[in-house]
Amino acid sequence: MPRLLLIAALLVLAACHKKDTSPTLDFGPDDGISYRSNNGMANGAQDPTDWTSDATWNEQETALFPELSIALNSPQQPTLVGFTYTYPNPASRANWILQTNGSAVSYTVTAVLVNRTYQVVKRLEHGNFTGGHVYAFDYAQLGLNPNETYRLYYVLFNNNGLLYKGHGDIRYNQ
Repeated sequence: MPRLLLIAALLVLAACHKKDTSPTLDFGPDDGISYRSNNGMANGAQDPTDWTSDATWNEQETALFPELSIALNSPQQPTLVGFTYTYPNPASRANWILQTNGSAVSYTVTAVLVNRTYQVVKRLEHGNFTGGHVYAFDYAQLGLNPNETYRLYYVLFNNNGLLYKGHGDIRYNQ
């Protein structure tokens, strides 16, 4: 009889577990972004979770890159990237800059801009780089909603696999 009760309890617990079919992003405290001026200088609250290497991604995050055949939660080379951020932030138009630490490592970068429910707003083209690059955003042309926060997920990889991955939050202000 105790065995039957244990099985029944386990079945009840399994039935109670629901997968979140509509997850939403937690952008963090305050506005959830790292404020940057027109010249890229920090000029307000900074979100320490943004624009750094992410150790692991959840199911929704890894699903944003179905075209990649690399393990997105594998070890990275966090010292590869010197800095990355968007500026200005918030803004109506901004630049995303990614600069490596002077390494001659060749890499491919891909990125996805999503809204708070992980819906893809813009998929950036793959690009091959050595060093750094800048990508310009015009949020109105992308069809973003003013006064909303969005997240940019990015992955750097090469033939050896994952090099670096992370995210950063941006806010579209008119």
